[in-house]
Amino acid sequence: MHAARFSNGPDVLDCAEGMLAFLQHFFDRFVRFSTQHRLVLAISLYVFTWLSGACVLHGIGQHFLPSGSSQHGWGVLDCLYMTAITLTTVGFEVAVDMQALSPDGQNVLKIFLTIYTLTAYIVALYATGAIISVFVEGAILKYFKRKRMDRELAKISDHFVVCGCGTTGIHVVAELVKLKRKVVLVDISAETLAHALEHYPDILILEGDALDDDVLSKTHLDTALGMFAVLPEDRDNILLTVSARQMNANMRVVARATIFENEAKFVRVGANAVISPNHIGGLRMASEMVRPIVVDFLDTMVRDHEHVIRFEHVTLRPGGKADGKLLGDLGIFKNLGLAVIGIMRSNERVEYNPGGSTVLYAGDSVIVITDPDRREKLDTLLN
Repeated sequence: MHAARFSNGPDVLDCAEGMLAFLQHFFDRFVRFSTQHRLVLAISLYVFTWLSGACVLHGIGQHFLPSGSSQHGWGVLDCLYMTAITLTTVGFEVAVDMQALSPDGQNVLKIFLTIYTLTAYIVALYATGAIISVFVEGAILKYFKRKRMDRELAKISDHFVVCGCGTTGIHVVAELVKLKRKVVLVDISAETLAHALEHYPDILILEGDALDDDVLSKTHLDTALGMFAVLPEDRDNILLTVSARQMNANMRVVARATIFENEAKFVRVGANAVISPNHIGGLRMASEMVRPIVVDFLDTMVRDHEHVIRFEHVTLRPGGKADGKLLGDLGIFKNLGLAVIGIMRSNERVEYNPGGSTVLYAGDSVIVITDPDRREKLDTLLN
């Protein structure tokens, strides 16, 4: 019974991670310094407080020792030593004769030491914490972030895996994030992943070689909707496609081919679609010349930062609400304001601008122009 109550209570790891996240947010919000700046500031505070205190002590010794005293002032080394033990709160033996000061000098010394001790204590707390955090927090935060990623990866499903975070992969991630899809990004470079996570904090990242089966299995391809093979070399993407297809025979695989002639090889090893940037670039250039208005229309759709509007599809599932129903009886335009511009039949035959008397069946895909939210509503309406 006790064990059951403990297992249902707050996760200690989650609490610690939450506390670190709060502290990090606090410093990022109120002390906008980089790690290097915080380190320089901490050391500068230490040195300034140490040297300034030593200067004041030296001045007190110079001006408030009686003329008949055997001492002619406190030495610089002694003053540095005194401020050092005060600043670090170690409390070693006093190195100067404070009783030799005149009564006024002793009063000045008491006032100074009261103010200096409190100030030095605060400086020591902040500076020591800042210096330690520079060397420790990176490792700790990285540890907790990795644990959080591992926990979220362990329970993820219906996601898309992007293997490679180069110039192509990062654009794939950006589009998936806009469309509110779950993304797992795999790359061998920690720096590249950190840069991607900075811009897209809701994605999950996995550092490692996507060609390593152990790394690839951690992305849970068995529950993924699809994978993008966007590694730099075609041979690597072909091998990646083979490995991914063995882990999930049903998901969709889209691969990048630098050499257009390699498309047939990708298809043979299991890729559903092969994209050649050079081929797509050529088609785009021709389209810009002969149908610029259409291209501008599509560009405006993709580049609109205020509204995420895309060509979308919803596939009918067996036994869903729309299976075997007339398109006009579903109320797609009435309920959602969406016009169906095409239907992709399960045999890949396309019907453009279908009428209300068109019958829909399981496996058919309804194509509309919409935003991610209304796409979800359309999915609910049809399925």
